[in-house]
Amino acid sequence: MDKDSFNHHTKITAPELATLWSQYMNDSLSHCILRYFVHHVKDEDIKDVLIYALDLSERHLQKVKEFLTEEKYPIPIGFTDEDVNLEAPPLFTDTFMIIYIHIMSIHGLTRYAGAMGNAIREDQRQYMMQVIGETLKLVDRASNVLLNKGILSKPPVFNNHQSVDFLEEKKYLTGWLGKRRPISAVEISGTYMNMQKTMAKIVLELGFSQVAQSKEVRKYMERSRHLCHKHFEILSSMLEEDNLNIPKTLETEVTDSTVPPFSDKLIMTHIAALLSSAIGYYGEALSMCQRRDLSASYARMIAEMGVLAEDGINLLIKNEWMEQPPIATDHEELAKRK
Repeated sequence: MDKDSFNHHTKITAPELATLWSQYMNDSLSHCILRYFVHHVKDEDIKDVLIYALDLSERHLQKVKEFLTEEKYPIPIGFTDEDVNLEAPPLFTDTFMIIYIHIMSIHGLTRYAGAMGNAIREDQRQYMMQVIGETLKLVDRASNVLLNKGILSKPPVFNNHQSVDFLEEKKYLTGWLGKRRPISAVEISGTYMNMQKTMAKIVLELGFSQVAQSKEVRKYMERSRHLCHKHFEILSSMLEEDNLNIPKTLETEVTDSTVPPFSDKLIMTHIAALLSSAIGYYGEALSMCQRRDLSASYARMIAEMGVLAEDGINLLIKNEWMEQPPIATDHEELAKRK
């Protein structure tokens, strides 16, 4: 089989299908949130970034539909007009809207970069490269607005003199007893990013707890917020011990509205997905830790987040809100047919 034949006639692979299916689900959710944000945002600079992000989500949805239709796979239901109420009063300030876009675009960039490694067909590789480029531009535009408006919390800076050296003693790993070495730049990188993501979740959970219609969903939002607060404090202590600054809190960016702008299905799906993603980000930070006490904290937080995320998924399944992704053929079940 020649190259052109492979690229045009080879059936799409399971990882490629997973990428398209997940992107449709994520972008249909983002489409609802971004339409609501654009409807209410007042700051013109922030609005420009939101409109760009909304345009990306619409183009991605259309492209994924084309791919799935060509491959004869069903289009997911995802999230529709039924999941958003544009006329609900603002639930978040303009400041949080741009912070939200910045954090979510980083999430997207991480997913797309991973998907690129699984893309085999040329059309899928080209599409992923296009999406990565568009998302990089979104991250850059959101970062510029955050910096120009003084919204972005500046990560810690080292003021001491540094030198090139090699480790000679095992005490570099110490974290339980005796004098601990200061936290390293590599460890700060994972810690600070996780703090920013955790704070964004806390704001969403606070806002969603005010507007969720189901008592069960409101209770879950509160439980999730309390755990994220606990984790934020643990992460903060990693930096404060060495007199390093931490990101500012953002709970004041939630308004007092109690009118639901989103369905409980969207609210639960969004938070459950973010909690599940946090496990991966914690794991990445854990892999960079070379101090035992920091590693132990991340391991504990991963376990706690895993339990909470699983309970969220169970709640989604219970309410029949969770769409099933494409699955492999069950040949044993087929063999049982009459």
